[in-house]
Amino acid sequence: CGPGAWSKILSVVAVCGVVYGTPQADVCPTKTSFPWCNPALSPEVRASMVVANLTSDEKTSLLTNGASAVPRINWPAYNWWSEALHGVARDGVATSFPQICGVAASYNKTLWHALGDVTSTEGRGKNNNVGGGMYHGITFWAPNLNIFRDPRWGRGEETPGEDPTMNGDYGEQYVTGMQGDGSSGFLKTSACLKHFAAYNEETNRNTFAAVVTDQDMTDTYLPAFEAGVTRGNASGIMCSYNAETWGEGIYGPGTASQSGAIPSCANKGILNDLARDKWGFNGYITSDCGAVGNVQNQHQYTDTPDKTVTAVLSAGMDTDCGGFMNAKAMKPLMGQGNMTSLVDTALNHLFTVQFRLGFGTPDAEVPWAQYGEEVVNTPAHQQLALEAAQQSLVLLKNEGAGKLPWKPSGKVAVIGRNANATVNMQGNYFGTAPYLVSPADGIGKFVASPTVLDGSDIEAAVAAAQAADAIVLVVGLFSEGEKPSDEAEGHDRTSLLYPGNQNDLINAVSKAAAGKPITVITMGGGPIDVTLIKNNSAIQSLVWCGYPGQSGGTAIADAIFGTTNTFGKLSLTWYPEKFADEVSIFDMGMRPNKTSGNPGRTYRFYTGTPVYKFGDGLSFTTFKTTVKTAPTVSLRAVNGDRALLRKDTSVVATVTATVTNTGDREGDEIVQIFASAPNAGQNGVPLKSMVAYERLRIDAGATVVQTFDIQSHHFTFADSSGLKTTSPGKWRLWAGVNGDVDAVEVTML
Repeated sequence: CGPGAWSKILSVVAVCGVVYGTPQADVCPTKTSFPWCNPALSPEVRASMVVANLTSDEKTSLLTNGASAVPRINWPAYNWWSEALHGVARDGVATSFPQICGVAASYNKTLWHALGDVTSTEGRGKNNNVGGGMYHGITFWAPNLNIFRDPRWGRGEETPGEDPTMNGDYGEQYVTGMQGDGSSGFLKTSACLKHFAAYNEETNRNTFAAVVTDQDMTDTYLPAFEAGVTRGNASGIMCSYNAETWGEGIYGPGTASQSGAIPSCANKGILNDLARDKWGFNGYITSDCGAVGNVQNQHQYTDTPDKTVTAVLSAGMDTDCGGFMNAKAMKPLMGQGNMTSLVDTALNHLFTVQFRLGFGTPDAEVPWAQYGEEVVNTPAHQQLALEAAQQSLVLLKNEGAGKLPWKPSGKVAVIGRNANATVNMQGNYFGTAPYLVSPADGIGKFVASPTVLDGSDIEAAVAAAQAADAIVLVVGLFSEGEKPSDEAEGHDRTSLLYPGNQNDLINAVSKAAAGKPITVITMGGGPIDVTLIKNNSAIQSLVWCGYPGQSGGTAIADAIFGTTNTFGKLSLTWYPEKFADEVSIFDMGMRPNKTSGNPGRTYRFYTGTPVYKFGDGLSFTTFKTTVKTAPTVSLRAVNGDRALLRKDTSVVATVTATVTNTGDREGDEIVQIFASAPNAGQNGVPLKSMVAYERLRIDAGATVVQTFDIQSHHFTFADSSGLKTTSPGKWRLWAGVNGDVDAVEVTML
C-alpha cells in the first residue's frame, strides 16, 4: 500500500487496516507514514514538521490560492479560494439563502448561526474530496463584515449593515456556525473575515487610499473584525485591495499621492500587530485577489517584487490570491535576506489550518469528513431558506383601506422589472439554486393567473392596473445576476433613486389604479430614496425584500396574503437623494464635517432627515415596550475596563424590557436598546448607539419580559485619538428607533 495509492478514491474504504478515502486523509496512509502523521501532536507542531521537511522549490509552489501538490510527501493540491457568502457559491447546486443585507434585517442571531452551520454542512458535502479545483475547498471566504458606510456602495448588500455591534454579532454567529464549536478538535470548515479593514467602495478600489481618522477606525471600521476574531475565533482574514492611513508598514508611510496610506496587505499595523498580537488571531491571512500586485503597481508602496513580497509577508499575509507570488516569481527570491524565514512563517499558518481541518487524519476521526451530496439541498435546508426569507422582509408602510394583508381573491396584476425575478433574488456571490420561486410565481399560488408585466411598457402597465382588482409593483435594483447591474462587485451606484423608468412607472400605475390596493415590493441591497412611495397616499403598502434567495417569491406572497407576520427591521439608514450630492463616496468620514459638507453617516452620526431610519419596520400587529434599569452605572468600572477587548469587559447594567403584543394576532417584535451619552452629537460623540437587541415571537395579548446585559464598553466612545473614553453624567436608554421620548436616565458616577 503506497502512500499515494488511494488519493483518487471518492468513497471511504478500508485500506491496510485504517479507514481513509479523501485526499486530505490520504496525506497520512498510516499514523506513522511521516512524523507529522501522529495525531497526538498539535496542529502547530505537525505544521512545523511539514514546513521543515519541504525543499525551497516546494515552498515556492504553495504561496498562492492555487497551491500545488507536493507528491513527495503525498500532500494534495489545494485551492484556498471557496465562496459561501449566503450558501455555498460558484460550486454547483447548493441551497441559496437570502443575501446578507436581508438576513441581517431579521436581527435573529440564532438564524445567523444556523445559516453558517448549514452552509458549512453543504460545503463539506460538496467539497470533502478536495482536489485543488477553484471553489472546491473547505476554506470559505465569508463573512463580509465591512461597514455599509455609504449607501451607493455596490457590495453593501453582502454586509449585515451599518452598525459595528450588529456586524460583529453577525460575524461571531456565522463564523461559529461555519467552523463548529471546537469540541471535536477540528474545524468543520474555515471561515474568513473580509475585507480587512477600511474597505467599502468599488470605484477605484485597486488604487483607493482610504483617509481614515483614528476615531472612525476605532469605533466604526474595526469592531466587527475584532468580534469575528475574539468571539468567533475566525481562522481566516482577507486583507483588502485598498490602502488606509491607519497602521504601519515596514517601509514606513505610503507615498504622498496616497496620502501616506499603506496597502492593507502590507499593513503590519492591522495584520500582525492588531489582529494577531492584540486580538489573538489564530489562522491564515489571504490577500484579496490581485491585491498583492496592487501594493507595487497601483499603490506604489514598493517598486520591486522582492520588496513587495517582503512587505506583505512581514505584515502578516500568508497567501496570495493571484499570481504575483507564483513559484516562478518566488524561486529567485528564496534565500535573499530573511525571505526563507518569512515564507516558513506563512506556510506554518497555512498548514496549521489544514491540519485543523482534518488533513492527515483518518476520515472516521473527523466528524464531517464522510459527508457527501446527501447533505446538500435537504428538505430541512429548504425550510431554513424559506424562514430566512420570511424574516428578512421589512414592512415600511402599511396604511389605508387597501393595506396588507390581502385576502387571496380577485384579479391581481404583478408589474415591475423584478416581477419575474429569479437569479436576481440571489444578489451576488451565489451558487446554482435548486429552484427559484419568483414573486409572480409566489403570488400565483394564492390567486389564479395573475397578470405579469415587466413594466418596461408603461402604457401596458397602466392598462393592466386598470383591469386588475389589486396591484403588486415589484421594483428595485439589479445585482450580479442581471445586466446591466445597478450594484455589484466593481460597480457603485451614483444615485439613490430607482434606475430607469421605475419612478415614472410607479406614478403612472398609482394614478391609474384609482384607489385600488397597491403594494410595492422593492428588491435590492442598497438604500433607495422611496420618498415618492412614502408620500403617495394611493400606495398603501411598501415592503423591502433585499435579495431573498431561492424561496423569495414564496416569502413575499406569504406576507402579502397574511400567512406570515415575521417582518424584520432595517439595518441601514435610507437616505434622501440629496445625500449623494452632499458627500463624496471617497470621503471616509463617519462624523459630520461642516468644512466638507459631510452630514454624517449612519444612524449614529447622520444629521439630516432620513427617508427611513435604521431600525424602522412595522408588523401586522402592534407592540408596547417599556424599559427599566438601575439608576446608576459605576464610572470606576467603565474606566477600569477601557483598555480591555470588548469581549472581556464587565456587565455594568441590566436593562429589562417588557413587551406586550397589543394587537389581535401573533407576530415577531425586534427589541432594540439604544443608548446616548450626556454629550451626544458633540465633538464626535455618537448621537446614539444600539447596545443590545433581540427578536421575540409574541402571541396576541401576551407579554414577554426580556433582559439585556449591557457591558462597560457600551458606555464608551472613541476620542479624537481613537482611545476609548466616556462621559460621566446622565446617559439615556430606550427601546425602539422612535422610543427616545420614553427613555430612562442612568447616571454614571
